[in-house]
Amino acid sequence: MKNWSAHFTFDPSFQWKDLEKAFPSIWEIIENESGGNQEEVQMDQISMELNMEEIRKNQKPFGFIRDGARLRLVFPQERKEMIVFRGIPSETIREISERIGKVLKTKKIKFGLGYDKMLLSTIKSRKR
Repeated sequence: MKNWSAHFTFDPSFQWKDLEKAFPSIWEIIENESGGNQEEVQMDQISMELNMEEIRKNQKPFGFIRDGARLRLVFPQERKEMIVFRGIPSETIREISERIGKVLKTKKIKFGLGYDKMLLSTIKSRKR
């Protein structure tokens, strides 16, 4: 089945600093799936460190939003949620979300997982 996005909704007791040990592994999954040249990889490392600084301060990270990347990792403003999405429906979204889910479970972070809850995917599915 093809999906646009995977939504990890965190438990109400969740704090952003809880991601400190899991985030590098999650980042690596997204980065590896997104590809990129050497220059982009260096920028991704800097971006990863900036995300980790926010997490250590118990603040919401800004995610992985490199231009031209196949995948994006975003954190909506108003919710304790992490979204992995791609601009087109893809069979890889489920597999990637399962890998991220294993990382979160290993670090004992409680979450719910849903798919295709973004407004863009709702609008495009209505057009079909």
